[in-house]
Amino acid sequence: MPKTWKQNGHVTSSKCVIKCRRNESKIDKWRKTPMISTMRCQSLIHLLGCLTTLIGCSSSEPPQAVHGAPSTTVAVPSRPSSVPTWSIQYEGAIVPRGKDYHIVDLFDVSDSDLAALKAQGTRAIAYFSSQFEDWRRDSGNFPSADLRGSLDGWKGERWVNTRSPTIRQIMLDRMDYAKQRGFYGVDCDNVDFYEFSNSGGSAADAVDYVRFLANAAHARGLKFGLKNATGIIPSTMDVIDYYVNEEAHQYGDTEAYAAVSKPVFNIEYKPLPRGTRGMYTIYKSGAVMDGREVYVAP
Repeated sequence: MPKTWKQNGHVTSSKCVIKCRRNESKIDKWRKTPMISTMRCQSLIHLLGCLTTLIGCSSSEPPQAVHGAPSTTVAVPSRPSSVPTWSIQYEGAIVPRGKDYHIVDLFDVSDSDLAALKAQGTRAIAYFSSQFEDWRRDSGNFPSADLRGSLDGWKGERWVNTRSPTIRQIMLDRMDYAKQRGFYGVDCDNVDFYEFSNSGGSAADAVDYVRFLANAAHARGLKFGLKNATGIIPSTMDVIDYYVNEEAHQYGDTEAYAAVSKPVFNIEYKPLPRGTRGMYTIYKSGAVMDGREVYVAP
């Protein structure tokens, strides 16, 4: 759930804060359900079947040792033989790395930085929140009647009524801006609002919202990625072009992606010795979203 939020002069991700506040006993109980055990079996079979073809991504950076509810009815497709490389940065001058994809802030990235990425053949992906942030230039367009509870620990951020026509039009306008600036795709954050009781939204609302956002992106020639929200992967798989997850290893979310065939980009904020095959994992120390990052080899 990263976003441009300052702490001690750095931009920090929120998921590392919010996830730490989850009820651990509830998570442990959820992980022990038969459905998850089934998914683990699916994951093991899938990994064994692809062992001879799956390879790690090539990267100019040497590998360094740093550190959802699945559906039992979804057939396990074949994963790509390699995972595309990627990078993510919100703070400071963008560091072009020659990666396949680079996520940057829709509003904050400069035209020159965006051009530098494109000059290297990198596909730029526009990050923006699917909820309310009071510092954004379009924040005045959000009706107060459509604002819900505050995002815990994030001053100036509120959940929204995702079924509101006005809210949806704001998101369409943001996508139009992404298209105008020449982005390849979009990374809409906070679509996992159904996990928070003060959002006023359900998993069904999230599925409807994600499908609306994805279809709108595709209508504009943009790709769409599902950010976190592992619980709705089975219900949205047909409209998703790539996945972005924060701390999949830290919180045991890797199995939720066993049945997907699209690229999975993962960020970790704590060191780990190895990543997971089929994912491209990067380590951002302290969740600081600047140009520093380390590739974690599977």
